Amino acid sequence: MAEGSRKRRTMSDYSVAAHAQGTSAADGRMERYHQYVGRRRAERRVWPGAAFVVEALLLLVFLTGSLAVLMELNADADQAGRQSADLLDAIVLASNAAEEYSADPVAFEQAYASDPESDRWFSASLDAVPNGESVLRISCDFIEEETGAGAMHYLTLEVWQERVLSDPAQMMEEGVMVEGPGGRCFQRWDEAPVYTLETAAYVPGGEGVVSRG
Repeated sequence: MAEGSRKRRTMSDYSVAAHAQGTSAADGRMERYHQYVGRRRAERRVWPGAAFVVEALLLLVFLTGSLAVLMELNADADQAGRQSADLLDAIVLASNAAEEYSADPVAFEQAYASDPESDRWFSASLDAVPNGESVLRISCDFIEEETGAGAMHYLTLEVWQERVLSDPAQMMEEGVMVEGPGGRCFQRWDEAPVYTLETAAYVPGGEGVVSRG
């Protein structure tokens, strides 16, 4: 009887111990589960913020590149606009001079030689051009060929973009010399003229009549 009681107690103790061990294992698994869930939640809190920062940086890089491209395109458009305006002004200036030359080539050549800084050779009055700014200027090359009955006059008109210096102190600082009678110095900005026009006129000898060509 006593032995049967001991066996029942042993079985009971074993059952209690097994239950306690199972409970402890379950608690350990639950604790590990909670730790895993906590880590996942922490990662979810961190990664959305990091993703936002990365997206913001990518957007900033894209906007910076786009702004640089737009600024370059705007600068190119401004330069093209200035070149178009200069070309139009040069055409008008050269056409007006060619008409004067066709009317009287001899008088035109004399006027060009006697007053090279007259407003008629420039796109604007020199008095209105600030020191250091640019202006369009006509350059003339004359050729005269005598014929039996008169003379053939040829004119090559070139319109140049030139920088005007009228400040003696700046001219001395830049080491340039005064070229014209008006106390100004002219510097060409480009290697080629803005516009070139060729014309000719025939002047019969002794008649004073001009044949335009």
